Amino acid sequence: FDPKKDCLQSYILLSGEMATKGAIGRKGVSNHRAFGEHGGIGGLVVDWDLRTNLEGLYAAGEQVFGGMGCRPGVAGGRYAGRKACDYAMKAKEPVINRAQVNAEKKRVYAPIKKDGGIEWKELNHGLTRVMQNYCGDLKSEELLKIGLLWLKDIEDNEIPKVYARNPHILGRTVDVLDIITCSEIIIHACLARKASSPWLNFQRLDYPGIDPLEWQKWVTVTQEPGEIKVGELPIDFWGSLAENYEVRNKDYQGWYNRVRK
Repeated sequence: FDPKKDCLQSYILLSGEMATKGAIGRKGVSNHRAFGEHGGIGGLVVDWDLRTNLEGLYAAGEQVFGGMGCRPGVAGGRYAGRKACDYAMKAKEPVINRAQVNAEKKRVYAPIKKDGGIEWKELNHGLTRVMQNYCGDLKSEELLKIGLLWLKDIEDNEIPKVYARNPHILGRTVDVLDIITCSEIIIHACLARKASSPWLNFQRLDYPGIDPLEWQKWVTVTQEPGEIKVGELPIDFWGSLAENYEVRNKDYQGWYNRVRK
């Protein structure tokens, strides 16, 4: 790839959502709202090492807020990789939970052990209809909670019927199973934000107030045993980019420090 000659596709432009002054993406993540053109909304919460709240798991690119596009993805991936490598060199030998591994293998391989049932396309279609009907452009507490009930119904009654004829289809099937989990996260996040915002392309029929001051913040959603917990972070919780980078990268002699010298 030669950046002087080669081009990368921009999916924002392909979908007709032109980046404009003060906004980028679907109806805009504004500079005013997010202090810069950061791309897509939401993602995993990470610290300044790009480490998540799960021990040893790092994130970059479109998995974190502002990771949209080639440049943030490449830079973030390199940074997360460097920090993950440092962690791996110092971490203790992990203790493998064999029961957890066996349970996950049983879940993943279950569809390929069946001779018939429904396939991933049918499951994905049903999931899509649930999200369109109950977590669409116009949201409300009642609709979102019905959506969760339908997702639970799919998990209890439809997933046990899913089968895969070969390993390739099994991969597609597991993708859809993961999408169901992501759909649950999305609905819980929508339930947690009790305000509407044009910057977020988010409209609650039961909370029509537009960007009230008390809701100009990040909403966090975490799963703990038996319950979903909702938290919050200030909209500028990351602080100063330069100062935080300097403090946490004193030993790094890469491009950033060479340019400064």
